[in-house]
Amino acid sequence: MAKLTGKNIAKYARWIVLALILGGTMLIHYLHINNSRVMLPSVHALCPLGGLENLWSWIAGNANLQKIFSGTMTLFFFTLVFAFLFGRAFCGNICPFGALQEFTGKIAKRKFTVPVKADAVLRFLKYAVLVFVTVMAWVTASIWISPYDPYAAFAHIWAGKGLFSETGTGFVILVIVLAVSIFIDRFFCKYLCPAGALYGIIAKISPAKIRRNACTSCNCSACEQCSKICPMNVDVSKTDAVKSAECIACGQCITACPSQKNCIRMTVFGKTIKPLIFVIATVTIFFGSLFVFDRAGMLKLTVPSIESVRESGEPLKASELRGMMTIETGAEYMGMELSDFYVFMEIPETVPMDTPLRNVGSYVPGWDFHVIRDTR
Repeated sequence: MAKLTGKNIAKYARWIVLALILGGTMLIHYLHINNSRVMLPSVHALCPLGGLENLWSWIAGNANLQKIFSGTMTLFFFTLVFAFLFGRAFCGNICPFGALQEFTGKIAKRKFTVPVKADAVLRFLKYAVLVFVTVMAWVTASIWISPYDPYAAFAHIWAGKGLFSETGTGFVILVIVLAVSIFIDRFFCKYLCPAGALYGIIAKISPAKIRRNACTSCNCSACEQCSKICPMNVDVSKTDAVKSAECIACGQCITACPSQKNCIRMTVFGKTIKPLIFVIATVTIFFGSLFVFDRAGMLKLTVPSIESVRESGEPLKASELRGMMTIETGAEYMGMELSDFYVFMEIPETVPMDTPLRNVGSYVPGWDFHVIRDTR
């Protein structure tokens, strides 16, 4: 058994944090899909990139895109600031999809190395995806990427048949991404993630940097453990300061370094921060800030509870209905009699009232929740 050093503690602590975040988001997605009386946010509302997709509508003063809330814009702007302060620490220490790939990658120890020239070209793909996804969202005024989004598919693994009807293509992409991630570390992060591309651009000017000392007593050029362990294949051993947009500030290069002389260290504004402290600090600052935003009323990510709607006396509009609501709860949210709601939504009364609105189409051929809702 490996000796429990400070570096090992930092490594295991980071894995625990990632596992808790991944497990927590999976629970949120499960409850969002399967509990119509607990209004938890959708995967789209929780994704900061949704804020960029919604940006044009937001600037123009139009309604938010479907599945996007004002709190998503708060998340978007906050993660930009977070990326400036701490580089791509969101990708390395917080992102649940990054965590999923990292844990999947532990299935196989031997990794496939993409040829240098092919790798250099493939790295630009995520920037093309970023531009394409954003422009298409602005042009179509919709989260058009949803059926093809592998993380959206992962969030819908609890949806039963809805997984394939709503995100079938995304599920196929998810399976491919995870399969490839067994042999290529963080495959999606390296080559396809539009959010990572955006944060990487900002990280170039971040004061958070991994630095390597010119240690004369350590043979770094022969060791290269820092470069070998890097999931993003940054050649840490050949640079004094890591300025690559690919660095996700995970600190694995620091914990892998066999030297006890801090040959590699994480710095923020020139000050050295131990890897364990960096993980704890970035995660605490991220979720602590979200708590503050929530208390300040700036983190609205879903519709209010039925109780709060009743208390306010202001029922929801048809455009605010959500697919995970049952017919019964939809009627309650709109302050309508159940029979009137059936007529309003063009639902035959033979459809059980505990049917989620998104599943009504399985009883009524051709009935589409989004089409019906958006034409009310």
